[in-house]
This record gives sequence, structure tokens and C-alpha cells, in this order.
Amino acid sequence: MERARLAVIGVGSMGAKHVELVHAHKTCSLAGICDVDPSRKSVADALGVPFHRSVEELIQREQPSGAIIATPSAQHAEVAEICARRSVHVLIEKPIADTLSQAQRIVETASSCGTLVLVGHHRRHNPLTQKARETVRGGTLGRLIGVSVLWALLKPDEYFEVRWRRERPGGGPLLINLVHELDSLRFICGEITEVYARTSSAVRGFEVEDSLSISLSFDNGALGTALASDATPAPWSYEATTCENPRYFHTDESCYYFLGTSASLTFPRMELWRYADENRRGWGHPMERLHIKVAAADPLKAQLEHFCHVVSGQEKPMVDAQDGANSLAVALAVQESALTGRPVTPPTLAPEGDPRARQNPGTRAYERRSNPGSRGSPCA
Repeated sequence: MERARLAVIGVGSMGAKHVELVHAHKTCSLAGICDVDPSRKSVADALGVPFHRSVEELIQREQPSGAIIATPSAQHAEVAEICARRSVHVLIEKPIADTLSQAQRIVETASSCGTLVLVGHHRRHNPLTQKARETVRGGTLGRLIGVSVLWALLKPDEYFEVRWRRERPGGGPLLINLVHELDSLRFICGEITEVYARTSSAVRGFEVEDSLSISLSFDNGALGTALASDATPAPWSYEATTCENPRYFHTDESCYYFLGTSASLTFPRMELWRYADENRRGWGHPMERLHIKVAAADPLKAQLEHFCHVVSGQEKPMVDAQDGANSLAVALAVQESALTGRPVTPPTLAPEGDPRARQNPGTRAYERRSNPGSRGSPCA
């Protein structure tokens, strides 16, 4: 397979990680780097690749076949549209956008221009997550009854030296961290049809939340709960328990619990609990604990390799723009529920006329672009 020429747009902490991965990966090459901050040129200089401050200039001069968009979420739609107009496929860091109208803009532009979008919910590429999905959806647990998620850790004080993490509504754990958990639950358990959330900023007193609880309903009848806080010394987060990211302290704990009529599963320890004798069930009878073995793999590397295959036309995106928008819709529904104090049904984006589409108009989280035809043809 010919090596994909990839550009990285936005070289913050996540963008820098993508630069490192692309530069080192055998299935692609780093065509160039783009960032509005001129100081980020040092990253390009260190690797001997071109640096640009304009996306248009980057694409025109370097001719990448794909681009990784790691700018702030509010800029995703604009950058994706520029890439789509020039037939450049994109990997967009999560969340796909900061509003559903912007997410829909990405969906529509990509469809009009025939470009492909992969949304960076990289946890779906983790073999642990894929095995959990197989176990839950494959019937090993019987009928899924419920799931419980615990995401708890302590963000250091210096994390909040960046002002928007204290003052912007999107700076809290919901849209930065829990959007991952919600996407994973959609992937493993099925579509989320209702959320009911409460948030608190009582610990730090910032505008953004430091703790939240969510009640979840799934389309298969299962129920769920998620409790999250970034203000507590605790070992029960995805980051700490999966050992996926070397920056985090690692623990030998679980953070998800899946409950079924036949068995239950812990994640990421992947312990399957069931009765030793199916004919002898109930609280007085012995249970057995089986460990499901899963080979380890770096999900960010797996995601990059998948994106290279998407760019070359060998594979379809595991998380396309529409799927990424639906995960954003759930996160925004949680935000809306916390603001209003009411249960909220997340809208599901689907092709026009598709009966799977659910609409929930009239709330701030779900604003739509007022004049979708005003931009003219999105493709060059």
C-alpha cells in the first residue's frame, strides 16, 4: 500500500501526539504541520517537515491525501470544510464539533464533496473496548440489564491555569472527558435514548462543573448510571485502569460494570461473573469468576493505521461524521438536562427520511444553522 501523506492541523498537546505518531508510523508520512501559533514551527523544524499557518496554504503546497484536525472543537467545522473542498479526507479529534449545527455542517459538507470523516473516539480501537462490545452484544451476558460507570480522578491545580478550563461551560469533565465514556457506552451497549443529569461545581467553585451524575436509558431497555468527578483522589477512571496512557498513574481496578441476566462483566479487568451451575441460581449458590484474555494494543496507533486505510479506500471509517455527531448529541443532552433539571432525549442524526432519526428542537444545545444554503457550493 502506498504511504498516505498526512498533515496535522493544530499542534496542541493532542496534535503534537498525532505528529509524533504519524512521523513514526510505517504506513504514512508527515506531509506538513499547520498552526496559527508561530512558535509551533519548532515542532516542524525538529522533524524537518514544512510548517504553515494557513490551512489553505498547507493543502495547496503540500498536497496531503489526509489531514488530522486537532484544533479547538469550535474550529473543526471550518477546517473540515476547507479540507473537503480540496478532496482531503479527515480525522477529527473528539468531539466532532462544539454544537450539533456545526457537526451537521461537517456531515453535509463531507457528503457533498465525497470526502471521508473519521472521528477520533480512539477508545473504540482499543481491543479491550472491542472485546467488551463483543461480550455484551454477543449474548454472553444474556439480556443486558444495566451498566454502571465510575470516572474519578484528581486534575492537578496547574491544569486550571488555562483560563477557559475554569470559565467556559465546555471546560469541565463532561465535554472533555465524559464524551469518551458516552461514546463507549453507545458502542458497547447500544443507543442512548434518554439522559437525566445533575452537575456540581461545589469543590472548586469554578463556572465549569467538577462533578456530575447521569441516569441513562438505552434503546434495548437497559438502564445505566455514570458518576464522574475530576476533584477527588481516586483510582477509578478509564485512563488509570486501562493503562492506555503513560501520563497517568495506573491501577489494577475496574471502572465499568455490565450487568446481564446470565452473567456480569467488569471492565477493563475483563472478569466474567456467572453461576458455576446454571441449574442452581440465586444468592445462596456459588459463582465463578472467569478472566477474558485480551491482547494489548495502542488504540491511537490502531486508529492511525485505520485512518491510513480509510484514506487509501481500503476501509470505511469506524466512527464516521454522523456517528460522531450522535455521540456529541448525547453529551449535549447531558449538558441540557443539567441546565434544565429535566430528562432529555438526545436527537439522533440520520439520513433524511430515516426512521431512526430523533429530533429534540428548541434547546440551546441543539441549535441549527439558520441559513444552510448561504455558503454556496461547499466543494471546489
